[in-house]
Amino acid sequence: MQEMKKIIYTLLACCLAASCSLKEDNLSFTNRENSYGTFAQCQACVNACYTPLKDFYDVNYLWAVEAPTDLWSVSSRNPDPICNISPAQPGYATTNVWTQCYKGIVRANECIECIAKAPIEQSLREDLIAECVVLRALYYYHLTNYFDGVPFYTCMVKDLAVQEQIRLLPRTPANDIRRDLYMDIKNNALPYLDKVKTSKVSGNRAGHALGLMLMAKFAMWYAPENVEERGWTDAEWALLQLEDIYGDFSEQPESFEETYPLDDTKWSVKNTDESIFEIQHEWTATGIKFNGKMCRAYYPTGIGKKWDAENKAFFADEYDSYIDGIYMPQWGKQLSSLSVMRATWHMGAFRAKSGGSKEESTSEAFSYGDRLFDPLPLKLAEELADGKRWAATIDTEALLNGVNSKGQKIDRRIRYVLGLGDMDPSSETFGQTFRTVMKEGYVFPGEKFWVPNMLANYDSNNYKILRYADALLMMAEVKLMQGQEEDALTYLNIVRSRAAVDPFTKEDFPTDDKMKLIRDERARELAGELHRKYDLVRWGIWHTETKKYVPHEGAWADNVKRALYYNVEKFREYCPIPDTECALTIDPATGVPALSNPAYAGITVEPETDNNIE
Repeated sequence: MQEMKKIIYTLLACCLAASCSLKEDNLSFTNRENSYGTFAQCQACVNACYTPLKDFYDVNYLWAVEAPTDLWSVSSRNPDPICNISPAQPGYATTNVWTQCYKGIVRANECIECIAKAPIEQSLREDLIAECVVLRALYYYHLTNYFDGVPFYTCMVKDLAVQEQIRLLPRTPANDIRRDLYMDIKNNALPYLDKVKTSKVSGNRAGHALGLMLMAKFAMWYAPENVEERGWTDAEWALLQLEDIYGDFSEQPESFEETYPLDDTKWSVKNTDESIFEIQHEWTATGIKFNGKMCRAYYPTGIGKKWDAENKAFFADEYDSYIDGIYMPQWGKQLSSLSVMRATWHMGAFRAKSGGSKEESTSEAFSYGDRLFDPLPLKLAEELADGKRWAATIDTEALLNGVNSKGQKIDRRIRYVLGLGDMDPSSETFGQTFRTVMKEGYVFPGEKFWVPNMLANYDSNNYKILRYADALLMMAEVKLMQGQEEDALTYLNIVRSRAAVDPFTKEDFPTDDKMKLIRDERARELAGELHRKYDLVRWGIWHTETKKYVPHEGAWADNVKRALYYNVEKFREYCPIPDTECALTIDPATGVPALSNPAYAGITVEPETDNNIE
């Protein structure tokens, strides 16, 4: 390991760098001699560093890092959500993440070096360079979370000779990269960026807040290895700086004067005060439209075609704003078919007992008693035609009052995170339940992700990558790991307060697994925001927790879900570097590739396709 580090840092010292993909030979995305002469030109080059984010933050990335978890499942033969991947068949997301992240890094590296020599005011140079330092760290954040160790460089590709040499750059251990980038941001970005919320930065660009959040994320990955030296204290320092910027998170829901209203967590509400970083998407009826499809994967099924209630089928050629049986014109129409996410029983489900009993099932197969959102604002109504179960319908009184008939508080986040039906009191169809929820108990992702008036998959939402609630829950974990349980509860309860649920007390900590409270709260607050697999992997429980909650036996486990169950193995915590990239790193002197996938040795898969995927 030490010898590998020595090789890597020697190469770095010589300014050896990788290209955005090892098979590309473009040394620059600009004409260097003419692209850095003015501030406007320099900023235009920095703008290009953002483009790769949109190019990999797509539906396939969603399915690779959010779907194969304890929270969601996707009825799709796409290889990403069922982890049917290998170096030879890496899935749709893997090659794109590798290529686009390195494209962003290449651009950031060039901007840093070229802008340092630009004939513009020094303070402007410092600001732009600092922004690129943060963006470069953001790309490495995704690479190390996705692949673990990757080739690491911070220098510009100057000529073909350097590019040829870089073919032999091996993986740098992920935590070495994270430690270096923590200090890089601290020393080379934070001093030059205004200490303000991202919403106060012109254009909502990468700034001081994003730098601090990435530092905390990096530190929490390497923290378990260095409890005494750095780690948790590094994370705490960055999070405290964020707290100084973002301030008091608490709210009084009845006042309607929240600093951080829960409604702002919807992706359609853009660049809010709580935001730390968002992928920016905009379109108008006459302008360029963004066809991203990520939010479309969060919709319930049966969107677009009109539902024939009498024959219990969709009309063949009649399109309208029907979402799984409910007429909801506010959420779009004429949308193409796409495999959609569904919540696992662990996340939230409401299933009647079989045999005609008007009671909720207590079967362990439905994770009863371990449901993250419990109670749900649902109740059992009329008996279904099969005579074996009862229909689940929305309990509108409980939803409006925040308390069910048993006096249990309803988590305010349910409306945003889970799709049970129309839960908007201002809607004409308020209280109508989705067919799938009514009959089977399965629930969908909620309106946090839906696009107002979506037409033909034009996804105009921003994708919220990082926000303040995430930082507060990170601080709860930091405090717990430092043995400060009361402080950990304080931060947990700050987030729970906005959800209008009861605060946790020390008695709520499980005796054998105190982290469970924090893990579950992160699931409730951040579900669907592309953190879950990374969280589970960092905690070392991804494969066990996912297997625990993925159906694999009985009527509720179709072939697709069984495929995910049997593909969830520990070695798939990280995705493989594609064979096509590894083959380009072969040393002609030895015939040995610099990059390989030892965890996947001997693993092959059958190719899978899904016609609904782009």
